[in-house]
Amino acid sequence: MRRLPTLIAAAGLVAVLAGCSGEAEAPQVPPTEQLAAAKTAFDAAKTVSLTLTSRDVPPRENGVTAAKGVGVIDATEPKFQGTITGTVEGIAATIDAIAIGDTAYLKLFTPQYEETDLTSLNAPNPAQFFNPATGISSLLPKTGDAKDAGQTRSGQDVLDRIDGTLDGALVEDLLHLGDGTGTFAVSYGLTESNELRTATLKGPFFPGVEATYLLTMTDYGAPATITRP
Repeated sequence: MRRLPTLIAAAGLVAVLAGCSGEAEAPQVPPTEQLAAAKTAFDAAKTVSLTLTSRDVPPRENGVTAAKGVGVIDATEPKFQGTITGTVEGIAATIDAIAIGDTAYLKLFTPQYEETDLTSLNAPNPAQFFNPATGISSLLPKTGDAKDAGQTRSGQDVLDRIDGTLDGALVEDLLHLGDGTGTFAVSYGLTESNELRTATLKGPFFPGVEATYLLTMTDYGAPATITRP
């Protein structure tokens, strides 16, 4: 019986500590707020490295299928330097590219960069991926039905996953793929610091075919200098 007061006091201490622990838990941030924070972090980074890959693309369909390089994020004159892989008239190739604002320079089987009209190739201007108003980050606040989908992994990173939908017109504007209609499924992977690490888009990129495009963003804020050739 002498131990009873001690046991009661100990139980009370455990209850108090448990209550304090519960109060310390951070409230769950709504997915829409997470996406807004990810857009802010992306645009503020000023530079980011991009890798674009694809799956289930019909082999002879025209369009971009991959890209790899670095982008400068700017509302007035976004930039990109790297490589683009795509298919034109059934011929697939990987070419070096520099894009500054609305102007693109490609090495089309030549040792020198040549100014090229990408619209004639039905190819997206990769510099515009880094335009805050119309590029990758612009998709985040326009995502419909955003919901918490747990966590996912990208390399060594464990990411918060947010799933949602995108209007086909947004996808066509960004990648010059699809007919501007329909709905695409999108899945984002965000780091603890709200960096958008991955964006996976799946839907009717080509007539009668569901394909998948994966964008991976790394090296936020790394030094990058891109100039006209």
